[in-house]
Amino acid sequence: MLISLMLTACSSMDEPELYHRINEAYDFEVTHCDSFAMVTGIGRGERALRNAKVNAMNHGEELGGTHIVWLQTDHGDPTKVVAVIYKCLQ
Repeated sequence: MLISLMLTACSSMDEPELYHRINEAYDFEVTHCDSFAMVTGIGRGERALRNAKVNAMNHGEELGGTHIVWLQTDHGDPTKVVAVIYKCLQ
C-alpha cells in the first residue's frame, strides 16, 4: 500500500491540478444561468491547450463567473480557445 501511495504522489507531481472557482460545463447544464461574457485564452508550448484553457478560466474567475462553456478551439500556433462565462445561482 505504501508503494502505491508513493507512486500516486510521484505521478501527481508531474502535472499539478489547479483549483478553480469556475466550473467547466456543457451548454445544457447552464440553461438556468445568465451568460454575461465571452473570454479567450492563449497558450504556447508543450501544454498549449491546457495553458489556453487555464488562461480563459482565470479571466472568467476575474469577471465573477461560476461556469465556463467552451465554444471553439484553434490548435494553431499559438493555441486559442473561446468560451462563454455564466453566473449560476446555486
